[in-house]
Amino acid sequence: MLSQTLVDLRKKRGFTHDYVAEYLKITRQAYSFYESGKREMNFESLCMLADLYNVTTDYLLGRSDVTNSPFDDEEIGIIRTYRNLDQRAKETVKNILSFEASLAPKVKDTKKSVM
Repeated sequence: MLSQTLVDLRKKRGFTHDYVAEYLKITRQAYSFYESGKREMNFESLCMLADLYNVTTDYLLGRSDVTNSPFDDEEIGIIRTYRNLDQRAKETVKNILSFEASLAPKVKDTKKSVM
């Protein structure tokens, strides 16, 4: 079940085997073994794939039909980009967000808080 879920999610997102393998920092062949069910992945890889596909580990493991991520794909992309910044750039982003938030009208957020 996990292997088919990985195939389906990768194809749905338009990712290649190479892209996912690079993201996991493993070889393309190792990732192909995950998708074919010839190899079991470790906990770290499972969690990284859940983050990559914006789903829960329970969804990947077939324990739930609900993805339940509070973030959409664009927000996940922004978070990934932020995490790859150096400290100076992160401070710049924080300052810009604080400034923009101070100017924005107060709008009630309809999404669940994740903090």
